[in-house]
Amino acid sequence: MPSSSSDAKTVPSNRSMHPYLKQGIIIAVAAMIGGFGNRWLTNRRSDTSISNTSHHGHGTSSKEITNPTEPSMAIATFPADQWEAAGIKVSPAKQSDFSKPIRVTGKISLNEDRIAHIFPMVEGTVDQVSVSLGQNVKTDDLLVVIHSREIGTAKLDLYQARLKRELATVKLGIQENITANTKQLIAALRAGQPITEMEQKFRSNAMGDYRERLLASYASYIKAQADLTRLEGVRDSGAVSSKVLLTAQASRDADLATFQSRIEQIEYEMQTSQLLASQDLKEAETKIAVASTNLRILGCSQEDIDSIDPANQGEAISHYPITAPFDGTVITKDVALREQVRQSTSVLTIADLSTVWITADVYEENVPLLRSLSAKNITLRNEAWPDRTFDAKVFYTGEIMDEATRTISMRATADNSERLLKPGMFVTVDLPGITESNVFTLPVGAVLEHDGKSFVFIHSGGDSFERRDVKIGPTDAKVVVIRSGLTHGESVVVDGGFILKSRLLAELMGEE
Repeated sequence: MPSSSSDAKTVPSNRSMHPYLKQGIIIAVAAMIGGFGNRWLTNRRSDTSISNTSHHGHGTSSKEITNPTEPSMAIATFPADQWEAAGIKVSPAKQSDFSKPIRVTGKISLNEDRIAHIFPMVEGTVDQVSVSLGQNVKTDDLLVVIHSREIGTAKLDLYQARLKRELATVKLGIQENITANTKQLIAALRAGQPITEMEQKFRSNAMGDYRERLLASYASYIKAQADLTRLEGVRDSGAVSSKVLLTAQASRDADLATFQSRIEQIEYEMQTSQLLASQDLKEAETKIAVASTNLRILGCSQEDIDSIDPANQGEAISHYPITAPFDGTVITKDVALREQVRQSTSVLTIADLSTVWITADVYEENVPLLRSLSAKNITLRNEAWPDRTFDAKVFYTGEIMDEATRTISMRATADNSERLLKPGMFVTVDLPGITESNVFTLPVGAVLEHDGKSFVFIHSGGDSFERRDVKIGPTDAKVVVIRSGLTHGESVVVDGGFILKSRLLAELMGEE
């Protein structure tokens, strides 16, 4: 037939071309015919085979002819010495572990562990505002000063308690000194030292009225003792009656008893006075502790408490300063000068933006993955920074599933020292997938597709490559899992398969 004769002439002509020119023509032909479909090629192949059979006069039935375009029978040839130039690489099929990252959508939010909503502890009027919206602050930086009557009263109470403590301390010291001096005097009196000597010895020692009382009673006793001694000296001469002697003796005993009771009374009084002075000091110290604690509860610093001085501070003593609890940024400001504020009024919000939280919703099908993510690092991406990736560490994998979305909320902490991640941004989160063990994997480029079917080329020996249909599984950016169609150790074309596909199609067209 004329058409057959024309086709037959074309084939030898193509085969006589230079190898590299022919290779270029092959690729161009493959690009032109790639969209026609495998079914067209199959029909053309069948028609050509039947036509050739009739042309050569063979009587073989078409049912006995094996169709070379069937997936398991399609053969492409390519000279081995041209593999390197064409980029064809062959590798044995091997089993390995595969894990496909799971990508979910997340949202950036403030680190709730590093955010402070500032409320004043007292009611008052704003006297000073030292920060503005968006300002970065350091720990203990002054934010706001409030004029508070409550603070002023508490500071004055503390100041008065301190004055009372000073007075109580002085009183206790004086009483201890008096007690010590008086005890020395009592010891000297009991030793029977002369009054003139004791007077000279203890003249400069503070004793209060104890000195006079002791010496007066002691003097009375000494006088009565001297009178009795004098009368006893003349008793034998008969100049003194027994009655007079008895009266002198009774007077001496009475004065001795008075002296001894006076000592006991003074010792009791000294003990009582010292105890009362000590109690006054403890009471003053308790009031100071209560007043200081009250001020600390209200948020006053220890430095502010220690520096209370009404005379120098004046009305500034009622100032209540609010300082930054940590390094951060002022993200809300709801306070103005001379504004009246109360304990329920939020004046500022400080947030530490050096770290942020990432909240990602993990779908129910990926819930088994959550347990393995605890305390692990994950990767983030954001459209605002297409060339950057960010790391975050998972700290909460969720416990309750949202019934509406069928997701579990997972949270992670990300470093934000560059301030690139803004709360409210959306991010894509890459999670490590569940690992499949001992599965066939090939580079993505090794798997080709035609007419809705996936296939690879198997090196069947020499210059021949067999097309092999395969069933693929999950894939990532680099490799694809092969579920069926391969056996261990088979030589698979992992690179340059498109050249073989083009050669296969060109050979089929050439045979037509």
